[in-house]
Amino acid sequence: MTGRMAVTLVARREVTERVREKSFAISTAVSIAIIVLVAVLPKALGLGGTDEFVVGVADRASLPVAQAAARGAGDFDAKIQVQELAPGDGPRALASGDVDVVLSSRGIRSTEEPDDKLVNALQVANRQARATEALRDSGLSPGDQRAALAPPPLRVTTVEPVDPQQDRKGTLAFFAAMILYGQLIGYGYFVAMGVVEEKASRVVEVLLSSIRARHLLAGKVVGLGILGLFQLLLIAVLGLAAATAAGAIDIDDDVIAAAWMALVWFLVGYAFYASLFAAAGALVPRQEELQSVTTPLTLILLISFFVSFAVLDNPDGTLAHVTSFIPMTAPITMPARIALGAASTVEIVGALCVTLGAAALLIPLAGRIYSGAVLRTGSAVKLRDAWRAARTG
Repeated sequence: MTGRMAVTLVARREVTERVREKSFAISTAVSIAIIVLVAVLPKALGLGGTDEFVVGVADRASLPVAQAAARGAGDFDAKIQVQELAPGDGPRALASGDVDVVLSSRGIRSTEEPDDKLVNALQVANRQARATEALRDSGLSPGDQRAALAPPPLRVTTVEPVDPQQDRKGTLAFFAAMILYGQLIGYGYFVAMGVVEEKASRVVEVLLSSIRARHLLAGKVVGLGILGLFQLLLIAVLGLAAATAAGAIDIDDDVIAAAWMALVWFLVGYAFYASLFAAAGALVPRQEELQSVTTPLTLILLISFFVSFAVLDNPDGTLAHVTSFIPMTAPITMPARIALGAASTVEIVGALCVTLGAAALLIPLAGRIYSGAVLRTGSAVKLRDAWRAARTG
């Protein structure tokens, strides 16, 4: 059997076995459900939209203020409805929840602390109403009064160009970093767990009687990588479809390009981390000891995930540029920068080459550790002993 045939056979076996497991179906369903809920729930619950308030007016003198607040509520991302109350009905309207606040000549009254948007809108309206009265008493014409109360808005300019889609890109970048972190740590652990299962059940001894250790490792990594890519593609397609249906995002060329680059970076990151997880799994004989040897790798991924938050805040900063060329952090931070439009083509190609080069150097080293440790049972194998065993084996 040739090496290519052996790798293909093992990869097909890994894909077939994992797809049949309930855990794979459950993890896929949970991931899709989380993405869909995050995309749909904010709009369904009215989060992030225009806040609506009802202002009760307790006396005629306060009615112009409430009406002015209703007209200018859009400036505060709010909508205000004015409700005139009969004398003495203010406490009842507040207690029943018919109104959010009661406005009178004595001020604003509410059951609990009122929303800042509502208070600010009423305060601005009150100043405008009082200014209108003062201008009217001064004898100015209605046209002059309107000109004094509504001067032309200040023109806003920026040195750097402003991207109107920045918030949308930021949301996409955050989800890209979060999903890639979950996929890399999840499938890395799958690789390590599969190695330990074969080692504990002695199946690996049967397999290595027919194929070489490096072919077994390569087939396992390739098979789970294909499965992870398929799952990520499914999550991306359904997640983007749900977000589009909910009005949370508009799919255009930039979004599609960012999604494709996230898939590419999953493969690159998986190529870097999978062999390390496999080598770590080969060092221990039982599932119970797996966490102890994979903890350093999970910590590196966790730190990379936290670093991505700082990169999201400042995608053009020094930290963003540096971490884009560190193989451990690039698979999580670089897709976020691409989604934000902060990474140039030269940076993308350079980061890919650096990370792929590091993976190419790392895979043979991890394969050697795997070969030296996978057949040793009974107790955990030290890294030094696994390296020596591979050299003398």
